[in-house]
Amino acid sequence: MVHERKLIVIAVGTFVCTCFLVNVFTITDEVPAPPNEELASLLSNSLSPGNFTWSSPFPLESLPPNDSSQLINITDFEFLINPPCSDSTYIVVVHSAPANYDKRQLIRSTWGSRIPLYFFFGETATNQTQLDAESAAYHDVVQGSFIDSYRNLTYKHTMVFKWVLYNCPRVRYVLKIDDDVFVNVGKLDEFLTHTLSPYGTRNLLMCTEVFVNQVAVRTYRSKWRVSFAEYPHHFYPPYCIGASLLYSPDVIFKLYQLLQENGKYFWVDDVFITGIVFSNLNLTHSEFNWWTGKQKSLIQVWSHDNLLQFNPHRDLFALIFEPNYLKKFEYLYNVTSLQSGLNQSTSLEIPI
Repeated sequence: MVHERKLIVIAVGTFVCTCFLVNVFTITDEVPAPPNEELASLLSNSLSPGNFTWSSPFPLESLPPNDSSQLINITDFEFLINPPCSDSTYIVVVHSAPANYDKRQLIRSTWGSRIPLYFFFGETATNQTQLDAESAAYHDVVQGSFIDSYRNLTYKHTMVFKWVLYNCPRVRYVLKIDDDVFVNVGKLDEFLTHTLSPYGTRNLLMCTEVFVNQVAVRTYRSKWRVSFAEYPHHFYPPYCIGASLLYSPDVIFKLYQLLQENGKYFWVDDVFITGIVFSNLNLTHSEFNWWTGKQKSLIQVWSHDNLLQFNPHRDLFALIFEPNYLKKFEYLYNVTSLQSGLNQSTSLEIPI
């Protein structure tokens, strides 16, 4: 009798666990109904076999003869490490600090192994040997001739554009992220090649969040402080959070041209490139939120509760913070792998 009761308890427990996993991991993959002016605009710019060509989307012949050695206001720029670019429809380009080797290895050994991926750097006095070794081993390091520092991120962002223009003639989408962003690559592929178009699109700068009416920071206590000499206005124009940005090639080319022709430098790269410079193109930012069904489509993972907000069937990106960075990353990779059928035996312990 006792044995039978134990079996009943086990059976009930198994049923409850199974129902929970089914509920969590078999949510319908139907795209939520978007706000359909934005979707209509996006799809109207998508390319199809009828208006698609394999020729390069970048009219390099329109650039001045000295363009290859110019980077905004640097006139003697060169690539110090310059690998070939993938022929893939889309690539991921990563802003990484030279010292963040562990984060790069974590990406390379997980979701980054499933997608063409490149890490971008300036010059470093303390980590060059490490970057050279990574370049030799993985062929995914791009380095330019300026000092790698926080206030040189606009150079790095523009170098990404330059490298893509000169090396990636077949690319149709470029996703720019920071090295603390987790990417759900299975859903990213679905989003780009099915929801949008495998042939690419036009006029696209897509953000996880657009900041509007943001005040320029003046306090000396903030690392984002800008002086009136650097930026004289009270408000910034609308701009994207820079942790994850999706570009179409034509927008990359137009932004690059403006940055090179103007020659002015402002160090807050997301404000400058996706706000100030982008405002000259007479285009509108797009957002991922109609796809994710959430107002903010970059999940910021500070805690256990934030992990539970991540939906592997819909969310594309998560920004991971300490503490327990590795455990949070592993959980996100496991749950997205389980959803895509890559790792059915994964333990899904949620880090505290």
